[in-house]
Amino acid sequence: MTEKDEITQLHNALMPVLAQASIGAFDNEIAIDPRNSRRVNELLMGVEVLLEVIRQKDSELMKLRAEQPAAVQHTATTSLLDEILKQPPE
Repeated sequence: MTEKDEITQLHNALMPVLAQASIGAFDNEIAIDPRNSRRVNELLMGVEVLLEVIRQKDSELMKLRAEQPAAVQHTATTSLLDEILKQPPE
């Protein structure tokens, strides 16, 4: 297999996935084809691992964002209570 063939295989496998990733869609998976050369499949597997790490980090971030309003609300309530408690009795 020539390097040109390998580049074509990489292009065909990666471009649709990278196009989606560029707009924040990381859910596509890269197909590992046994007909590809070993070098091509190793690179494709590496990119798939990177995408999986991004998916995990994105999921963690979404979970934190979902929890944030409750934490912010709790902080605001605590601050308000602190201010009330600091005021002298009437």
